[in-house]
Amino acid sequence: MSSRYPEVLFYNMHLTEVQEDVRIGAGTRIGSFSLLHAGAVIGTNCLIGSHCNICSCEIGNNVSIQTACHITRGVTIEDDVFIGPGVVTLNDPLNGDALRYPVIMRGARIGGGSLILPGVTIGENAFVGAGSVVTRDIDSGGTSFGNPARARAFGGQS
Repeated sequence: MSSRYPEVLFYNMHLTEVQEDVRIGAGTRIGSFSLLHAGAVIGTNCLIGSHCNICSCEIGNNVSIQTACHITRGVTIEDDVFIGPGVVTLNDPLNGDALRYPVIMRGARIGGGSLILPGVTIGENAFVGAGSVVTRDIDSGGTSFGNPARARAFGGQS
């Protein structure tokens, strides 16, 4: 893989699967035991932790996706996003409707263990508290947490 991606650091390239037609930008680091599916686009200077499943999606520049995340097909993650460990994104509403893809906008921060449901948009510089279940859009600059995640003032006040 080093010949395919000479400007990418793989923690252990023998313990990482990168399928065909994956684009990875320079300066990106990829952890062990991760799977990058065909069609995935990953920007420059990103961090993909170990044990991640990155489906065919678009990931911007300077994005940090911590260990054990599942980024489902069709997701868009803009630049400068932080995604904590164990975050799962979903695209299937399970009701027979078409797939709907989450969008995580520039500068958003998603706390570890959060679940992002189909079609949800997390606005620019929004903050999602750890363990949240995000069932609806979060405004730019907003803070949301809980199950279901609700808008909150910083410090937990509603």
